[in-house]
Amino acid sequence: MSNEMHVKFSEVEQSISQIEKSLGVFNAELPKNAGEGNTLEVVNRLNEINHMLTEVGNAYKEILTLNNQTVRESVQQLENADQKLSTSIQIR
Repeated sequence: MSNEMHVKFSEVEQSISQIEKSLGVFNAELPKNAGEGNTLEVVNRLNEINHMLTEVGNAYKEILTLNNQTVRESVQQLENADQKLSTSIQIR
């Protein structure tokens, strides 16, 4: 078993970019007033559920955005550490 860790930085960045591109077209908005003016309880409940689903969708987008930022920062730290080690080895 090897103790090496291989990170393909360009592939990670490409994956993050694809997720961000998908987030750009992801629409979490649902109808806010389905059956407006209707007094049926089902319509009211449907509007409540649509509102909750919109909130969940927006939270999902926010979490993915934060996750992408964290991955980018982690990969950058790995790349910096790799460069420092490489420089250190070359000096010897």
